[in-house]
Amino acid sequence: MSGWSTLRNLGTATEMLLVESMRELGIVLGFTIIFPIGILFFLNQLVVPELRVQVLVGTIMMETALLNINALAQSLGNDKSTRIFDLWVSLPVSPVVYALSNALSLLPYTLASALFTLGVAVTVFHVAIGWAVFPLLVGGFVLVWASTLGIGYLVGVYAGTPRQINAWAQIVGVILTFFAPIFYPVTILPVPLQAIAYAWPLTWGSQFLVALVHGSSGTTMLAGAVLVAYVVAWIVLIGTGLRWRQA
Repeated sequence: MSGWSTLRNLGTATEMLLVESMRELGIVLGFTIIFPIGILFFLNQLVVPELRVQVLVGTIMMETALLNINALAQSLGNDKSTRIFDLWVSLPVSPVVYALSNALSLLPYTLASALFTLGVAVTVFHVAIGWAVFPLLVGGFVLVWASTLGIGYLVGVYAGTPRQINAWAQIVGVILTFFAPIFYPVTILPVPLQAIAYAWPLTWGSQFLVALVHGSSGTTMLAGAVLVAYVVAWIVLIGTGLRWRQA
């Protein structure tokens, strides 16, 4: 399949799924906006001002990762239960198209939530972020979002029933967000745990976004390169057709 044909299929599938997600707009916006704002308000009362940027980054990454992992895994589970997944498998499209179109259909809500959380942090909690950094942060949010793409896909194809998929998606999401050093610097952890933490994309995502805000170009380039490597690795893995016909 040519690259142009793949992009055309991706665009068509994303448009179709985006229309479907609009039907549940209220629920989606409720989760992606109200939930992180509550977390941000709670955590902001517990930290010193110097860590407010870290808490903001952690909150946005938590909502971004949780929504992406859960949405992709549960979409796959719903498609399995309704046999729509069998239809996708029968079509002449790559599993990458299926995974990306499902994830992209919720990306606008994820970005809207992230920008809303960012706006509340700046206006209400007085987190200092320069206006010139905002466009870079939006690109950073997309990069962090993409670095978790394969996690939701793996949960969806390896778990059996929709109930199992939902449970595993919640467990994996909580582990990746609450047990990864996204609300605090990774250097706080003991050295052995730091080595484990650096195997998780969200650790690099946290460093990338914090470095963007603080203007640390070296850390930004290193963390950004690692995140890009994660994105490429996930796309290659999904593109191999891993459990595409067995899921």
